[in-house]
Amino acid sequence: MLNLTITDERLEGAVRFHGHLCPGLLIGYRAALLALVRLSITRAEDEELAAIVENDSCSVDAVQYLTGCTFGKGNLIYRNYGKQVFTLIRRTDNRGVRLAFTGDRFRSPGPDGRVDREAFGRALLEAGDDELFSIREKIQEPPRTARIFPTLPCDGCGEGVMEPRLFTVDGRKLCFECLRKTDLAQPMTHLADFLFEVGMLKKTKRTGYAYLGNGHESVAEHSFRVAVIAWMLARMTPGVDENKALRLALFHDLPEARTGDHNYVAKRYVTVDETAAAHDAAQNAPNGPEIEALVIEFNEGQSEEARIAYDADQLDMMVELKEKKDLGNPYAGAWLHYARKRLRTTGGLALADAVMTTDWTHWWFRREDHLWVLNHDE
Repeated sequence: MLNLTITDERLEGAVRFHGHLCPGLLIGYRAALLALVRLSITRAEDEELAAIVENDSCSVDAVQYLTGCTFGKGNLIYRNYGKQVFTLIRRTDNRGVRLAFTGDRFRSPGPDGRVDREAFGRALLEAGDDELFSIREKIQEPPRTARIFPTLPCDGCGEGVMEPRLFTVDGRKLCFECLRKTDLAQPMTHLADFLFEVGMLKKTKRTGYAYLGNGHESVAEHSFRVAVIAWMLARMTPGVDENKALRLALFHDLPEARTGDHNYVAKRYVTVDETAAAHDAAQNAPNGPEIEALVIEFNEGQSEEARIAYDADQLDMMVELKEKKDLGNPYAGAWLHYARKRLRTTGGLALADAVMTTDWTHWWFRREDHLWVLNHDE
């Protein structure tokens, strides 16, 4: 804790909110004040502002207190980049200001060789804005507003629960606490049913290969790499929930355990009710409402995570097609062309271009003598 004189009641409030005065809180305090001034706006009452923070240090508490951007309102976005960078966006016109802390030069050592926290704290209070931050104003699309789900009563305790977070056991909707109090044999029996059903994806073949002329894989094999691609793309996309993108990719083809795989030719004549299939499949999973919501979100394609998962679905096929093209399939090139047209995200398009220009053996076959010739000096 620092022993500094506080003359600004806003800082006093931030200290009360946080619990003590420290350099981290002062960094957030200065960043929040500067951002509010640059955007000519006051503390947010609702979601008219959005804050993006790239660390989870003490500084974030000051940002929450001064800007009104909070976890509870859904307008505080945390990105785990490990940087003292703060972005504030005004939703009315998408005007934003990005502040990157550059004041580490004020961390002077004390007599014991460690940082003199009192001196550092005074510098954080007294230094000019340009001495503490790299400032960049820009027009930026703000994070989407908080999504609101229906609240339903738990059939066990009666308390309200967000619908996707309910568990289903023998037709009863239970919160997590009530689930833990039930006989585990009940939900585990349902889970066993669900796992046998999921296993059908290992036996369900992707039918498009018949039209391509060669190749084969199961829906489960396809889904594995879709999940890998979705997670990697989400990790490289600012403001995206990477775990949600991963879950969307993991369950996106679950209905095909009941409906089978329908390629683009079949879909011209057959209408598949994936929503009903997902609903029925989810009845056997204790966390079925969440799984059902994931399938619906994927098919609606409105969230950035759903768009990334959709692109991952297409990109897995593109990787397969590039392999087939390199091995001489005469139709794979045209399929690649149309698959790329279906992509929806910047990251997906960039990855598609890399896939289309990379030989499928490049990851291991570098055509280097020492990999192939043991006695290359003879």
